[in-house]
Amino acid sequence: MLNLKIRRLETQDAEDYRKIRLAALAQAPEMFGASYSAELEKNLDFFIQIISNSAVFGAFQNEQIVGLAVFKQGEGEKDRHKAYLYSFYVDSNYQRKGIADQLLRVVVEYGKQHVEQILLTVVDDNLPAIHLYEKHGFQVYGIEPLALKKGTVYKNEVLMILFLKTNPILEIIHQNKTG
Repeated sequence: MLNLKIRRLETQDAEDYRKIRLAALAQAPEMFGASYSAELEKNLDFFIQIISNSAVFGAFQNEQIVGLAVFKQGEGEKDRHKAYLYSFYVDSNYQRKGIADQLLRVVVEYGKQHVEQILLTVVDDNLPAIHLYEKHGFQVYGIEPLALKKGTVYKNEVLMILFLKTNPILEIIHQNKTG
């Protein structure tokens, strides 16, 4: 039985953040733009800085971090109404147990209090992740072809968005389509 706790990380959690981030890059390197070797070189201050400038959520099973999601709100006058979800990951030993669903739910609830929309990218062959995001209301709005490259292998990324507040322009478009 899971004893799962999801909470926002604080700067004193930087070592846990580093641990799960490196695990993600080691276990699923094709799913992320960063590489394990590059992030392994980064010191703890790098991770502290991200925690300080973003809302970083961890899923903990018996005090061990097993899941991660980073929510980064726009900082400019014209883009603070949206945020980017990245580094979403659940340890392979804990996948298919509902942790990703719970973690995403917490992030979306947090987002509802702070922004109007959440954007993310996901590698196009990561179908379980795409289905999870769609289940939570995210919609595909584009594809970035050849977005990631390792050696001679390219990966496309799916661009997804979740509108958290009513968007009057989208309502007008929808009304025009439905008559």
